[in-house]
Amino acid sequence: MNSFEVIEDYSQIDPSQIDDLSFIDETPSTGSTFIDTALALMPWLIGIFLVIFVAAVVFIIYAQVRNYQKAKSAGLDPLTLQTDMAARLAQSQVLAPAKSIEAKLAELDQLRSRGVISSDEYAQARLDALKS
Repeated sequence: MNSFEVIEDYSQIDPSQIDDLSFIDETPSTGSTFIDTALALMPWLIGIFLVIFVAAVVFIIYAQVRNYQKAKSAGLDPLTLQTDMAARLAQSQVLAPAKSIEAKLAELDQLRSRGVISSDEYAQARLDALKS
């Protein structure tokens, strides 16, 4: 069984013994200066990251509260705002298919027969429908 003795100073080691102990470096180094610098800057980098993260969270909360208040003041429900707007858009004339000329003329005939529009209005609307 091998016995080891603790040597405080490397200069006391015989060079022939060093070959047997391959894990011991003959010239001890101080380590990487990049790693030492990175580790020294780590608290600052973490601090900067935390400040940016907290600022982003505060901004997101501020924006959400402002949007909520704006929707409430407009008389809308902020929780269903997107669905309400989509439903209104789907029911509006914006997404409705364009009427054919025949449908427009049939609608004008119906309006004239019910007395909703006069003959002059009918003639003008008919010309407008045929132009488009």
